[in-house]
Amino acid sequence: GSRVGERVSRSSVIEEYKPEKFKVYPDDPESAIWETNVRFAFSRSQREMKPLLLLFTSITNKAAMALSQEVFATKSFNNYVKENLVICYLNYPMNIRQAPDSMRWAKEEFKVRGYPSVLIFNPNGNVDRAIRGYREGRPVDYFNNLKQAFAPTLASSKAQKQSLTPRGFRDWHNSEGKGLFAKFLKRDDYLMTHIDARGKEWTDAINQLSPEDR
Repeated sequence: GSRVGERVSRSSVIEEYKPEKFKVYPDDPESAIWETNVRFAFSRSQREMKPLLLLFTSITNKAAMALSQEVFATKSFNNYVKENLVICYLNYPMNIRQAPDSMRWAKEEFKVRGYPSVLIFNPNGNVDRAIRGYREGRPVDYFNNLKQAFAPTLASSKAQKQSLTPRGFRDWHNSEGKGLFAKFLKRDDYLMTHIDARGKEWTDAINQLSPEDR
């Protein structure tokens, strides 16, 4: 299937602005977070070695809005994704020319023709599955189909992480909850360096790590 270009997947993310993030279920203090910047979402998926759910939606589309309200804003969806997936939605205006460059790139790159469309990416940046459309009033059917579609990608991702655990890889977090699946490489009095499964080095200030990782 389609995949993220090598240049995009291996480059550092340079944001034109601080990307907005939205809670899936605000009543949950540890709610899953919707990313709204596609390049940031790809980077996070690869950094954390988690599958990515990329939703193409539009406020002008009735079925897309029904899907967001009936499935993606629910407690059940939040509980399903918050430990397992990176999620990102791209909300398109009626006139595609008014969308940011990164959103136009994503729609063209992955040949998305209508809303709502969901693409399932594995952490390597490959599209494993696409789910298009939504029948209003059928949230249970859609959610079950979504979980079934994600099952092979989730299983493969977890198996890959488990295979790396004996080599010293594990999940690390900073004080803001930002995750990284990597192994310890080196440290000094102030900085710690990790290396991820792709061989990329990441450096964090020790005092910015979570209390457990510090």
